[in-house]
Amino acid sequence: MSDVASDVRGGQPLLPTPVVVLWFAALVSWASGQVIGVLGLMPLPDVFGPVGSPGTDQPDPELLAQAQLISALSSLPTTIAVLLAAIGLGMLYNRRGFDRLSRTAAVSAIVMAIASALAAVAVLALLTIGPARAIGVIDLQVGVVVAVATAAASASAVVLIRPYVDPMVAHVWAGIAGAGIALPFMVAGISPALVMAGAVGIGVLDRARGARTERELARRKELEAEQAARAAALPEGAAGRGIGVRGLPGLPPVPRAPRPMLPWSSGERRASIGLGVGAVLVVALAWAGGAAAAEAGLLVAGQGFALASLGAVPLLVQAALLLRVAAATRESLTVAGGLLIAASAAMLTAPVELVVLIAVLVQAVVVAVLTALLARRAADARVGTALMLAVTGAIVWLLVVLPSGALVLAFVAVATTLLALRRKVHP
Repeated sequence: MSDVASDVRGGQPLLPTPVVVLWFAALVSWASGQVIGVLGLMPLPDVFGPVGSPGTDQPDPELLAQAQLISALSSLPTTIAVLLAAIGLGMLYNRRGFDRLSRTAAVSAIVMAIASALAAVAVLALLTIGPARAIGVIDLQVGVVVAVATAAASASAVVLIRPYVDPMVAHVWAGIAGAGIALPFMVAGISPALVMAGAVGIGVLDRARGARTERELARRKELEAEQAARAAALPEGAAGRGIGVRGLPGLPPVPRAPRPMLPWSSGERRASIGLGVGAVLVVALAWAGGAAAAEAGLLVAGQGFALASLGAVPLLVQAALLLRVAAATRESLTVAGGLLIAASAAMLTAPVELVVLIAVLVQAVVVAVLTALLARRAADARVGTALMLAVTGAIVWLLVVLPSGALVLAFVAVATTLLALRRKVHP
């Protein structure tokens, strides 16, 4: 395969390259916004002016306008990320190839997306804009982001049910349901970027489902060709029945297309399951023991994460096993595991701010490099794809794993262990 986004058959890419690039740019933009917020690079001024000055019970108009402008600028990366993700999602739904949306589904998705966007703007106007409050830059920006995220959720809900229903009314209700779930969450404080990520996830699942359908159609054609060849070799009038259509009584169902299966031994299966369970136990014990130690005053900030982050070591080895590249990357896994353990040891023994910062950055670099290496080995990914995955790994470590105290590693380990349990032992 030439791309990590390729179909499991090794043929056409599962996701078009422009879509992957747009989504990666959206991820980088969102990450830059999070970094700006964490580092406090754009502090908001006190809109009431200096403490003790006359008239502090009313906000200063100039300071208020300045605060709104700074808020808009600080949230601009998230706005750009949502817009880029929406454009990529639209391109994905438009580039469906053999599985293009029917007119009913396409029209209903577009109509519901526009209607949901307008409804979201109307709800925001009712909640935030009154007769005595003018529309500011931040209001316009929030309206655009929420409208785009709601439209994406609505369209994705419509596409999600497309294979199961035909009536236009069902598609309309699906769009209403998508918007009805997304908008209240955003009004309650959930980031529109998270809602957009959910819509993107639905798009990826839909594309994977389409690729599976394509495999089954290809399998059907192969069977038809084989049966036609056998029928041609039989005497006249001795040909059997054609390939049955799934669901018709008395006819055999069409076999599902076989999924490509890699050799998987019982030892590899046991090792992958054991590594996943070990990663979960490391994080769970670190959280339980760290909470008790913190209450007793034995741990300071940074040491709890140092303990829980050790769960990444068995998790990375398990990922290499599942991708069937553990033997080829044994030295790299050893070095990466040693660096992760060394960084955690540094945070445990010297939990000062500078040491913790350097150790976390070292961990992020190790995860990024190993992610790119696994992609190159497992999927023969191009250099650009490997670099994008490396940056993604570093961003996830710094902005997802670190804020969660490495608890997210346990959830990932559970998912990969369930995947290992589904693997069947075969020669």
